[in-house]
Amino acid sequence: MSRKLKRIRGSATAGLIVLLWCVIPLGWSLDVQRPGTGWTEAYRSAELVIFTKDVEKGRRIVAIAEVDARPEVVFNVVNDFDHYPEFMPYVIESRVLSRNGDSEVVAYNRIAPPFVAERDYPLKFRMTRGSLANGGVFRSEWTASPEAEPEVEGVVRIRLNDGSWVAEPISGGSRTRLTYTLLTNPGGMIPDFVANMSNTVAIPKLFKAVMKRSVEKAGVGE
Repeated sequence: MSRKLKRIRGSATAGLIVLLWCVIPLGWSLDVQRPGTGWTEAYRSAELVIFTKDVEKGRRIVAIAEVDARPEVVFNVVNDFDHYPEFMPYVIESRVLSRNGDSEVVAYNRIAPPFVAERDYPLKFRMTRGSLANGGVFRSEWTASPEAEPEVEGVVRIRLNDGSWVAEPISGGSRTRLTYTLLTNPGGMIPDFVANMSNTVAIPKLFKAVMKRSVEKAGVGE
């Protein structure tokens, strides 16, 4: 084989490697493990991985992404209840009903998702801020509190909504590994294609909104 032909083949191989590097989604590099048996990988992008598992009560969801902002910034964004309508998808009303110091909040949210009636859900939150003792991990965990606010005529009350946001420091604390968990049943009559949209549309929109807001807040604080 001539030297010229070897150079041509070598260049072609190098070009193919570069092309494959560009085509393969960067999300595959995320170190994300399946939560356990029975879980399905429902969505994957360069920024986000979502797993789901249908159980007797409803559907469990685990979603994981990495955010270019510190955990404290992300934590403050996901707990900024009063401003949810400004940046959270589908949220048209959000109010704090009560507070107990900095660690407990009862909040009300009303959403207008596509194709179905409006939903609402009062939730009780317990927040834990990052510290040396817990490795700098920030947590916001919630359970449904359906009796905390009177029902609204024409709005479906969601009675199962338990979940959490967990913001863990990575990259020396300058970035965040953000994990979202949820166990819910949306209530009412929901077509399967609408329910499945939560995996491919609603949750990616949610993460995109949180990530964008966090980066904006991080920039303001610098």
